[in-house]
Amino acid sequence: MQIFRPYVDWSRSAAVLDDLRLGKQRVEAKQILNIFLRKAGLLRDGLSGWFNHPIVLLYYNGGRPYVDDVIGMFNACVREWVRRGKQSSINLDDVKHLLDQLEKTPGTPITHLHEIEYRRILLLKKPSHYIKAFTEEEVREVLETEPIRMNGINSWIFDDMPRYRRMVKKLVKIYSL
Repeated sequence: MQIFRPYVDWSRSAAVLDDLRLGKQRVEAKQILNIFLRKAGLLRDGLSGWFNHPIVLLYYNGGRPYVDDVIGMFNACVREWVRRGKQSSINLDDVKHLLDQLEKTPGTPITHLHEIEYRRILLLKKPSHYIKAFTEEEVREVLETEPIRMNGINSWIFDDMPRYRRMVKKLVKIYSL
């Protein structure tokens, strides 16, 4: 479960994602919206998984979810997916009327620190793509700073810091940064 946000801006985030992650973002954003509806008792389909996942909790915001932010990211990912010439049959038509009933918080929970940590994770997941997708300044910002633990986003880095440091060292060497 993840919503990759290397930028606060939805379209900019969607535009830099590799195809694998972009495709999954459409599905995962809808799953998160469905979880909001289940938690609020508006969607009663018997499912209860992921209720306490850190990403769900980040966006759920203690019962006042950032609904419009997740919808914005969902829509940006669908638009980008189609722009790349791919078919998309996923939409929010079946839950739109329920989403309108939620008490919402405007804005986004994503800060510049989140952006950096998402860029860090993406660079580690697929360096050949993201080293070109991000500016040199953005890549340097990631490689020259220490990670900051953000549950659900980059926790795995802290489980094996020696491995993380080797990966960073390799990136710096390969890309002459």
